[in-house]
Amino acid sequence: MDRFATLFGVIAILLWSMSVALTRSLAEALGPFGAAASIYTVSGIMVWMASGKPTLRGQSPAYLILCGLLFVFYMVAFSLAIGLAHSRQQTLELGLINYLWPSLTLLFAVPLLKLKVRWWMWPGAALAFAGVLWAISGGHGLDVHQLLRNVRSNPVAYGLAFGAAIAWALYSNLVRIFSKGTGVLPLFLLATGAVLWALYFTYSSTRISMTWRAMTELVAMVAVTAISYQCWDIAMKKGNATLVAALSYFTPLSAIFIAGLWLNTLPGASFWPGVGMVVAGSLLCWTASRGK
Repeated sequence: MDRFATLFGVIAILLWSMSVALTRSLAEALGPFGAAASIYTVSGIMVWMASGKPTLRGQSPAYLILCGLLFVFYMVAFSLAIGLAHSRQQTLELGLINYLWPSLTLLFAVPLLKLKVRWWMWPGAALAFAGVLWAISGGHGLDVHQLLRNVRSNPVAYGLAFGAAIAWALYSNLVRIFSKGTGVLPLFLLATGAVLWALYFTYSSTRISMTWRAMTELVAMVAVTAISYQCWDIAMKKGNATLVAALSYFTPLSAIFIAGLWLNTLPGASFWPGVGMVVAGSLLCWTASRGK
């Protein structure tokens, strides 16, 4: 394992902690489609300029097509889920759903990478899912009726958030199987931007009007996106993926806290047990895979 590659994964995690806050703030200014399209288009250009022309030669069709589709779907689904939230409080709930992907990454690694795990992997995953359900229930514990009411209030956003978590967990595993060489991350980012621009011109009624705050946040989000996903790609291919995944389990805590401060919507005391359950469950999953 490459220690420097593992460090890149840590950098990606720290940067990702800012993504929920910046994505929501930009969506409020530019609309969900316009904000996401701007972020990934400029990010793709930046990564292209920084890393050079992507090399397609030698890459497997499975990596280009399957991993590419998963990457694009994750970016589109995550951005639109955050942007389509009915409130900033709902933004925090959707952001927490997204952070199911660390547990899902290890769960999918069992069949895909033949990862050997101990028995408490499964209760750990169940605890992480229970934490998300707790948060979505609006502080009413594991109240199924309240949970269903909240999801029915915005089924598209909740569905996109769950789909995004599954897609990124699959991508993180499959990229280790199919990727060869440096990869084509700039093309994946630009493809994401193209899909979002198509959605913007088809469905959006919000005109993009840049303010100084929006421009500053766009620059920050572009930097976060461009650097973090490049670092993650390196970590997943060459680093200690299990260690990086374990550290990523603390991202829900930092991401929700940063988003709450940035959006001036710190969650109430009833929300934090759900966050704690996601972190604890994910850590159980990680310990179940250590040494295996």
